[in-house]
Parts: sequence; C-alpha cells; structure tokens
Amino acid sequence: MVNIHNIMEEQVINRVNELYEKVKAKGSSWLTCDCDNCRLDTISYVLNRIPPRYVVSGRGMTHNASILSDSQLQIDIDRIGLDGMRLVSTAKRPYHNLGRLNAPIPELRAPVFNFPTFIGNIFDGSSFEPLSGAQITLKDENGLVDMMDASWSNPCNTFMATHGSYSFWAAPKLAEENKESKEFTFTIEVTAEGYTPITYTFSLPLVSEVQDRRELNSTYSLKIQDLFLFRTDVINELE
Repeated sequence: MVNIHNIMEEQVINRVNELYEKVKAKGSSWLTCDCDNCRLDTISYVLNRIPPRYVVSGRGMTHNASILSDSQLQIDIDRIGLDGMRLVSTAKRPYHNLGRLNAPIPELRAPVFNFPTFIGNIFDGSSFEPLSGAQITLKDENGLVDMMDASWSNPCNTFMATHGSYSFWAAPKLAEENKESKEFTFTIEVTAEGYTPITYTFSLPLVSEVQDRRELNSTYSLKIQDLFLFRTDVINELE
C-alpha cells in the first residue's frame, strides 16, 4: 500500500501545542482548559481550514519544505489556531476532559435529518482573487444554525492560507418518522471590512434516517456556488 502523508498534520499539531503553552504561560483568562481533547478539537479546527499537502516519499517532503517555511502560512496557522482555541474554550463539549474512547457522545435516538458539510469560496468581485478576512454566517428560519461540534464555528472566517474557502457542518435535526422528506432552506451572510455585504439563499431536500451520523464523511458534502464581494467604492457590473 502506498504511504500517503499530509505534511500539514504534523505542522499544525506542533504549532497548536506551542500556542497552548504560550497562552498558558501568559496566564490568559480566556483559556479555560487545555486538556488533550480541547487541543485535538483545536487541531481539527485548523486542519479543516488549511489545504492539505500530501507527499508519498522523502523527495516529496523536500519539495514541500518551501511550503512549510512560508511565513504567510505560519501567520495564518497562528491566527486560525488562536481563533480555534478561543472557540473551543468557550464552547467545550460536556465530555471534553474525558478520554475520547470513553466519551459519552450524545446521539439522537430517533429518525433525524443528517446534513452534508457545506463548502464554498469567497472572492473579490473585481480581482477574482480569493478573499481573506471575510466572515460567513449560516442561518435558517430559526436563526443561527447549530454546528456538529466545537471544531466547526458559525460564523466562520476566511484566511489567506485557505484561499477564501469556508465550511459548515450543521447538527442533525429530529424528524417525525423514518424516510420523511423535507426541504431545508439556508441563508449565507457574508461580510468583510470595506466590502458590500451579501446574502445567498439555497434549499436542500433531505430524507430522514435512523442513523445519527457522527463521523465526518468527505464524500457527503455540498459545494456552494462561488460568492463575490465588491468593495464599497466599486460598482458591481453584475447587478
């Protein structure tokens, strides 16, 4: 079997642990816990937002050395890492300080609607370049959509290292019966400093099932159409 390795994993794991130690040393009041599970949640948060870099050999490692030394990538990892640490610290799951093998993951014991991950990209409408520093919020008819766990934030932000990408994983919703059909409507709100805010609405038909999916499946995702923001001093010719 070919040994494929994402070199970003080790990079992110090491850096997130360094960030935890630095924040602990400063005695920051917002860091309420640094247990292994909180650290793993933060690492997952960062890796979900950093493009993977796969290698299959030592030569591949050499070619990717320049990527790992990219100062902008390091800055973005730190920014996303601190963002994740704050989120995890303020939204700890009730079993955050237990061993993961023994953690009582709460599951819904009834038919549910399981949502795919929503994945999209934000661009500058004039340059067509990926836009960093944008905030994306996912809402439904009830307001802010609950996420699957603390490693998925809503709202979330775009960063230079993620090339304007964002992602959401909504928590399951209870259904009245198995194999029930229902259409869900979501609204995405995008804001960025110096840009005109936009909203985008989409609908998703689903069929309920008895399985409450708690494992991320990369093949079960929905690609949202690319969204473009225009600076407040630029006329949107698409309107």
